[in-house]
Amino acid sequence: MPVNPSDRPIAALREKTIDQLILNYSHGELSFASFERRLDQALDAETHGTLLSLTEDLDLVVDKTFKEKRRRELGIQMDARDVRDVDYMVSVFSGSKRRGAWSVSKEIRMFNIFGGADLDFSESQFSSLTTHIKVLCLFGGANIYVPEGVNIASNAVCIFGGIDDNVPAGNAVDAPSLILDGFILFGGISIKLKKPFRERLLRFAETVKAVFN
Repeated sequence: MPVNPSDRPIAALREKTIDQLILNYSHGELSFASFERRLDQALDAETHGTLLSLTEDLDLVVDKTFKEKRRRELGIQMDARDVRDVDYMVSVFSGSKRRGAWSVSKEIRMFNIFGGADLDFSESQFSSLTTHIKVLCLFGGANIYVPEGVNIASNAVCIFGGIDDNVPAGNAVDAPSLILDGFILFGGISIKLKKPFRERLLRFAETVKAVFN
């Protein structure tokens, strides 16, 4: 027996609703203005009823092919092949960056002494569901960029410094988690989203629409 939509977790129903909106927009069943308005409503919706009302007049439903394309384009990438268990980033009176399509080790040890680092996970491939970032920041700091959906836990000790975490809490049990531990003295770490999810959804919708036009 199919599960009643109202009995599903709201996060799962939100994802299904957004997928259906993208599919109908890509086939010309929705104008861009209507799609954008409904997408914003879906992202902000707090009840099952609100989400269900956004697609009740739409006939096209997502299939396996669409879901696979969405996973490739928007999903967090996992790949455990040929990845070191521990990676190091050392910045002493200097700076370092890690970005682009790189493979994330299970543990990253970061040392920033009168220096700084940028650690960008937005296009990376995770090798493990849990990645530990162990930091030592003395008169230094770091910027950490993550894609939406990654779970963040900050446990570092801060003295005359701090951690600025601007990432919404993740709720997917199968999403990668970043665990931040260590010591910060006269320094700071900023954690933020690299690409807002709404913008990624709009770009994905346009790529799907291009296939049918």
